Parts: sequence; structure tokens; C-alpha cells
Amino acid sequence: MDSLEQNIAKRVEERADRIVETLSDLVSFPSIVLSDPTKAGPGERDCQLYLQKRIEALGFTTDLWEPDGPALYEKYKGRPGANKGRTFVGRPNLGGVLRGNGGGRSIMLNGHIDVVPPGAAEHWKTDPFTPVLQDGKLYGRGSVDMKGGVTCMLMAVEVLKELGVSLSGDVVFTTVVDEEIGGMGSLAMVDRGFKADAGIMTEPTANRIAPLCHGVVWGRIIVDGIGGHAELTPQAWYAAGPVDAIQLCRQMLDGIDILNRRWMTDPKKMHPLMDMPNQIMVTQMQAGEHPASTAGRAEIVIDAQYLPSEKDEFGLGGHVKREIEEHIAFVCQADPYLRAHPARIEWILDADCAEVPAEHPFVQTMQGACAATGLSPVLAGFGPHSDIGLPGGLGQTPTINFGPGDPTQAHQANEHLAVSDLVECTKAIAIAVARWCA
Repeated sequence: MDSLEQNIAKRVEERADRIVETLSDLVSFPSIVLSDPTKAGPGERDCQLYLQKRIEALGFTTDLWEPDGPALYEKYKGRPGANKGRTFVGRPNLGGVLRGNGGGRSIMLNGHIDVVPPGAAEHWKTDPFTPVLQDGKLYGRGSVDMKGGVTCMLMAVEVLKELGVSLSGDVVFTTVVDEEIGGMGSLAMVDRGFKADAGIMTEPTANRIAPLCHGVVWGRIIVDGIGGHAELTPQAWYAAGPVDAIQLCRQMLDGIDILNRRWMTDPKKMHPLMDMPNQIMVTQMQAGEHPASTAGRAEIVIDAQYLPSEKDEFGLGGHVKREIEEHIAFVCQADPYLRAHPARIEWILDADCAEVPAEHPFVQTMQGACAATGLSPVLAGFGPHSDIGLPGGLGQTPTINFGPGDPTQAHQANEHLAVSDLVECTKAIAIAVARWCA
């Protein structure tokens, strides 16, 4: 590192308490994304107001706004991020621009402030929204996913300002809502005009550079049986049944297992930066109407991954949807009842993906910043979905994932993040901004 970068690293270490304090503040806002996307989580607006105050103190010109969900949907219908039924009353996005001296490359630092519900209280050792620092780790919902990353990008800029580092390019700061249920907040951010020459989305990557993420499609497989008394001898399926929808679900689940085994050896489902090939995960099931009745209907909810190379002409997972639909149709052909009454799929969500080439100048800048701080410059894939495709596609801002924390902690009870990860991430982001925007 040169002397400036050594000073940046030293100042970040000196500000470790301020970094922890900032993350604690953010965790204390219960900015829970609700399953009903027309309702605001209890702490979404308050969290954004806090961040607005913090970045205004650094000299950012800010924009806090509630997107018009229905208008956005009509404008981008059929495109990535456009999800029907979203409203944003009480759920604002925040954007800010810190102007450089002119002539330099700009950077966008981006994160989401919505968090998933904490789940059962008995699974937590602490109150999920009362941050607790213990053994060098900060516990609380959202600490990893992804208020830790938001903290690092905020503190990176704060440190650069404290040191009086002169930047030629602009720094764009954006925090969005709605990421955990589809990404329309990111769509609204891009539609608002926020963009830059490169971007960092501070999702938890364990401080690894991840220029790639999966796309995902969520679907509901609906299986119609014939309800009847569960304690009586059934008639044949063609003589009014009953036909147990739960038993039919077993065939559907076996069929999904078969397709997953095929995908494990299909080159189209693999990427050298990803640890595993694409998979279809069964995440929810619902069946039956009464304890003494044969289930007349069942639903299986799936979460299926796809790669950027599999995107359709709209930048989404249409090819993968058709592949799953065709496979489910083949499964139904093996059963006389399902052949006559085939299962059907209702698609719930399609969240796109993206990849920034390894030779892109910003990827190389980020690798240099990581190497300077002792972090690995080796590129990695990001297994979950993230929103990098929205600024990268529609917004023309090539964006990587890079943030602190073990991603397996995301959505878990007792979610926690090591302070050392926060400090190292903040160093790398600050040095990357200083190099890129010089």
C-alpha cells in the first residue's frame, strides 16, 4: 500500500467503535419486509431517515422518495424487477450524490435496508432488534443481510472525508427497500436515474469479490386431487375417488429430485465461480382441508436458480420456466389420474441475474484493493440472488457483490457478524473508491 492507503487502513481501524455503533444503530430499526407488499415494515422509513441524515452530514445531496409501484409495473411490465401489486407508502428509497472535483470515474455504493422477519423468538438467544456485541461479534437481525454492508459503505466514505481524500469522480450512495421480496426497490432506484461507471452492492460475500449471482424463479405447483372421507375405502379415481393430493405430491417431489440430478451434470447449469450447479429447492408446502378428509388440493412452492447464460430475450428466466413446466408435464404422464388432471404451475416471481467479466477494469481495481488490505483477490460466485442485474442492465452500472459476513448467517436465528469482517470490508471499499474515483 502507498502512504495514502496506509492512512486509510489505519483510520478505519481507529474508527472500529464508530463502525460497530453505526451497525448497532441500523440493526435497532425493525425494517422488516412484510409478506403483504402493500404494507410498510415498522422500521423501514425510520432507517432510511437515519441514513439520510448521516450522508447529508458528509455533503451528499439526497433524494428520499416513495416509488409509484403501479406506474413502475406498467412501465417495466415483463422486465426484471417489475412485480405486480407493490406499493411503497411508508417504504422510501434513499439516494445521494457526493460530487467529485470533475473528470474522474464515478462509483455507486448500494445496499438494501429491508430484513426478513426474525422468526420464532425462542430460537434467538437475544432480542433480534437489540444489537448485542459479544466475543467480537455483533448479533441482531440484518447484521449480515445486509446492514453490515450498508455500514461499511457509509463508513468508507466517512473515513475518506475525515482524511480529506480528494476524489475526481462522484460517489453515489443508494439504499433500497423491497429486495427481500423481489427487487422492485432497485428497479425504482435505477428508474430514478441513479447510476455510475461501476458499483458495489454490499451483500454478504465473506469479503470475497463476487461479480456473478444467480437468478431465481419462484413457482407454485398446484396439484388437484379429489377430497373425500379419509377413513373409508376409496373408489377408483375414475369413479369419483377420492384421490389424495398429498400422495400425488410425492410424485411431484420425486420428479423434482430427478430433474435436480439431471442438472447436477448439465454444463448449462454450472459456472466455474459457483460451488454448486443450479438447483430447484422446495421451500413451502400446503395441503388438505380437514384432519379426517383426503386432501383435495395441494401446493408445492419452489425456488429455482438460473445463470446469466440462461436468460431469455427479456433478461429473465423464461427458458428455465419452460424447462420446469415440460418436466412436470412429463411426470404427470406417468400417472393416469395426473394425465387426466395435470398439475399446473403459477409463477410467482422472476428475479434476474448478472455477471461482470473478470477483465472489467473495476473488477481489477477491486482485486487490487482487496490485495492491499490482505483480503483474497480471487473471484467467487454469489449463490443467492442479488439485485446486481438491475443497475448492471437497465442502469448500465456494472455492479459486483462485495460485503462482510458469512452469507450462511443470512435469514438465520442468532444472525451475527464479526467486527473484524466489518473493519476489513470498510478498508477495501474505501481504498477501492479512492483508486477508482481518483
